[in-house]
Amino acid sequence: MIDFEKLKSRRLAVWIIGLPMALALLYYSVFSIDRYVSEAKVVVRQTSTEAPPVPGLAAMLGGVNPTSREETIYLREFITSIDMLNVLRRELDWNRHYAWQWRDPLFWVTADAPSEDLLKYYKRVVRAHFDEETGLLSVEVQAFDPEFAEKSLQIILAESERFVNELSHRMAREQMRFAQTELANARKVYEERRQEMLMFQGDNKLLDAEAAAQARAGIIAELEGSLIKERAALKALQATLSDHTPQVRQQRTRIQALEQQLKAESQKLVSPPGGDQMNVVAAKYRNLNIDVQIAEEAYKFAVSAVETARVEANKKIRSLVTVVMANRPDLPIFPRRAYNLIALLIGLMLLYGIVRFVIATIEDHRD
Repeated sequence: MIDFEKLKSRRLAVWIIGLPMALALLYYSVFSIDRYVSEAKVVVRQTSTEAPPVPGLAAMLGGVNPTSREETIYLREFITSIDMLNVLRRELDWNRHYAWQWRDPLFWVTADAPSEDLLKYYKRVVRAHFDEETGLLSVEVQAFDPEFAEKSLQIILAESERFVNELSHRMAREQMRFAQTELANARKVYEERRQEMLMFQGDNKLLDAEAAAQARAGIIAELEGSLIKERAALKALQATLSDHTPQVRQQRTRIQALEQQLKAESQKLVSPPGGDQMNVVAAKYRNLNIDVQIAEEAYKFAVSAVETARVEANKKIRSLVTVVMANRPDLPIFPRRAYNLIALLIGLMLLYGIVRFVIATIEDHRD
């Protein structure tokens, strides 16, 4: 008597476990090609000694900070980009190394494949992993030849160092360029204001209009004081002498001279808005002087900003530190045949058990 349940179970096992395992054994024993892996570990490090404390290996390296982490992530994206692939194609004729073999269908690419397909393949054999805890960037290259894997990784590291240097120096140059542009503008404004002041002084023939106005005001105050004294002296003379005596007439003449001088000095000192007397000239001079002082302070601040930008630019400089150099592998790491076959067998057995459970559940509901 044929047991159909056992027959179904065997067929199911053949299809779910036997056939995939047979194909996997065929692939790993006949088609798969050994792949060698060259690996290196790098970190983007700040050249300045000022850096916040961080735990782990990052602290030992001295200077891995959030900014360096950000630039390390930029570097990771650059390593797996089409730009790095183009460098390898130019330096090593990268396509041909992976296109010469046709036996392994899972790791085969044509030499004239489109750039999009080449980039997808490139990301399979070149990997960059950033460790959040240590701040290290691990870069590994898979190749069919150990020497080619090492050369490819060396070129990647050299190009990565150039990328980090150019990135940090470009940021520093942009910051310095902005500060120097502001300094040039501030100096230009300061020179213009100072030239306006010199022209104003030349036109009015006064070095300091405010000081001249104050001096003239002092003269007027002195004349007023003298006039008060002379008038008091005239009253004293009139109390004892006749108005027609020579002493009284002489005193009156002296008072008239002081009054005329006082009037003349007052007219030179004060005039209505829009005039050219000392009060208007002094007010214009004061406005110009304020503009010059503001421009001078702005210029001094711009000079200080340039020095500050230079210091900050030095802090932005980063360098690529190679913690683990690129190695030449002796033994192939991939494919991991035994590991992959065992993992596949376990997965297929789990899948087989799930399918059997589903089928049994369906049959029970039918009954």
